Amino acid sequence: MKNTKPVMLVVLLAAMVPENAYAYIDPASGNAIASFFIALFGSAIFFLKTLFYKIFSRSSSETKLGNGNKGEQPMAVLFSEGKTYWTTFRPIVEELINQKIHFRYITLDVHDPGLEIDSVFMHSKRVQKSRLGFAKIANIESPVMLSTTPNIGSVGYPMNRPARVKNLVHVFHAMVDLSCYRKGSLDFYDTVLMTGAHEEHYIRLVEKARKLKNKSLIVVGLPCLDDLNRQKKEAELSIDSKKLTEKTVLVAPSWGAKGCFSEYGTDFVKTLAAANYRVIIRLHPHSYIFEPDSVESWFAQTKDLKNVIWDSNPFGTHVMSQADILISDASSIRFDFAFLYQRPVITLPISQQSRSIFESDYMPETWADTMSEKIGVTVNSDRLHIIDQVVEETISHFTSEKLEELRDTSVANFGNSAFAIVAHLNQQVELLSMTAGERSLKQQVDTLKNEMADLRKRLNQPEIAEFKDFSE
Repeated sequence: MKNTKPVMLVVLLAAMVPENAYAYIDPASGNAIASFFIALFGSAIFFLKTLFYKIFSRSSSETKLGNGNKGEQPMAVLFSEGKTYWTTFRPIVEELINQKIHFRYITLDVHDPGLEIDSVFMHSKRVQKSRLGFAKIANIESPVMLSTTPNIGSVGYPMNRPARVKNLVHVFHAMVDLSCYRKGSLDFYDTVLMTGAHEEHYIRLVEKARKLKNKSLIVVGLPCLDDLNRQKKEAELSIDSKKLTEKTVLVAPSWGAKGCFSEYGTDFVKTLAAANYRVIIRLHPHSYIFEPDSVESWFAQTKDLKNVIWDSNPFGTHVMSQADILISDASSIRFDFAFLYQRPVITLPISQQSRSIFESDYMPETWADTMSEKIGVTVNSDRLHIIDQVVEETISHFTSEKLEELRDTSVANFGNSAFAIVAHLNQQVELLSMTAGERSLKQQVDTLKNEMADLRKRLNQPEIAEFKDFSE
């Protein structure tokens, strides 16, 4: 290549030679042009700066899912599969923020409402639902991780149990117990946060049957029921208060083999429609994912029936508020409906054979089975052809006086379960972040505090104001 320096020098000198300029720009146009170029220059600088930070910070931000960085404050991790489970996580997230506790929120769903929350205490991250995404989550390091996802670590599930999470904690996402989960669903969890004390018996049954190590079981309540109660109150303020003239029946099957449509078909819906009942069909969200052919068939069989409506809203509060009665199977929606609206439920029982892949296979009778007659009536196949008469009789003779009492004996901390959950997470983060020596010292201090409290109680003495809490 020839030397271009002389040419460039000539051009530069020519540009410096003054000449007369005959062009004219008025002040307004000049200001506009100047502003344009200033804005263009500023935008270019901002773009390059943003690009620089994205390129050079990507490696650290993508792996920063847990407490793996040296010197970083230990935090609890909340892992969600996505927006479907927001009713479970919302009360917990709000309580953590209210108490000004830092935590991480990891989700697989770009549409998760949790990603829209702007709080200095909530460190959110969306991870792709892929092999690489699951591998990142399995590599999380944290004292405690809370999830409502069954099967973590189980055969067939794409994510291993995070080896560097010291306490993997499960919280239920519906008014169910372990009987409704597939076999092995909670085998790799360390702790289960129970809705009520009744769940302990069934968890211990499964552990004994498969010779599993006993989990830590904590009674806290059910956050999703609390959130549904909040939705119910909001809906009552916004929906039309005009009472429908037609009696409304909500039909809500579970998914898979334990669903009443799979077990009994849709003929009973036709019977209800012929009797002039308004029928709302609401399938479990998993039906659309795991049994689409069946869904298409059920829809084809019922779409032309008078007064039959299909509902696919992510949340069922609106349709539950309209219904006079619910027909379902083993689905937990029965308890949402009965406990929140104090209205009757008709349960269509599912054969034990259909439960063989579920943990209920180890149970002669589940808690939900014992509750069917307390929240309404059970209808077997021999009475299904007169389901319209059963609906009429159940609505006319049912009283809701005992349902609130039943709810309060089955669900701990109704309306405020998040406070108990956050207290447990906080305690675990503190305890599991300590060294063995620090834990031993804390245990000694706690023992001393308890002994002093017992001594004051025996002596009937007021609390000693000068006592210093060395654990703080």
